Amino acid sequence: MKRKLLLFFCVLSCVLMVSGCSLVRGNENFDKKTLEQQTDNFLTSWFAADFEGTISTYKDQMNDTTLAQYKLYAKQKAQYKGLKKKEKTEFTITTDSATVTETILCESGDKVLASLTFDKDGQIQTDDSGNYSFKFDEYKTLGQKMQKAGLNTILSMSIVFLVLIFISLLISCFKFIGLIGKGKAEKAPVAAAAPVAPVASEPENLVDDLELVAVITAAIAAASETESADGLVVRSIIRR
Repeated sequence: MKRKLLLFFCVLSCVLMVSGCSLVRGNENFDKKTLEQQTDNFLTSWFAADFEGTISTYKDQMNDTTLAQYKLYAKQKAQYKGLKKKEKTEFTITTDSATVTETILCESGDKVLASLTFDKDGQIQTDDSGNYSFKFDEYKTLGQKMQKAGLNTILSMSIVFLVLIFISLLISCFKFIGLIGKGKAEKAPVAAAAPVAPVASEPENLVDDLELVAVITAAIAAASETESADGLVVRSIIRR
């Protein structure tokens, strides 16, 4: 079983390698030696060109994009002065385009990356204005790249930690916000209770009570068969 799996992975690796090679070599116009030679010739011609003179002569015939491109070339040539030597060549090849990047040392002492892109026909690629897809990039050593990557990492982590600290502080302030609302509620004046108006008591009708006492006394005297009610005293009357 192990041998079959090993054989399967070997066959799969071979297929992937063949397919990868076919993608790179699918375009016959992308021969590395030819591309490198064309890039060398372009750089030699570029450093030998008089961009300042071209601008002064054909300025009125150039569009804005071409004029800006030539001004950039004139500035770069004045900075780099001339081509001293080529140190390394790298290729980025697909089915539709190929980019050749050469590490060159200039007479000014600057080391730069010169990149030239070719179309699927193997010709130098140009934009709508006819300008070549050629550019210079700053050369950076491995240490410089690692330094930049480290700074980016530190900056990103610092931003993340600052955001987390801000969120934690915001959450911790929620209890103080609740206390502020509670204090305001306690300080609010309590409305005084409305005084209860005393209920006016109805005045006693003494005349009716006296008449009632006389009637009751007479009734008691009649019931006890006494002729006089002088000895009877009514002390209280309970109404029912």
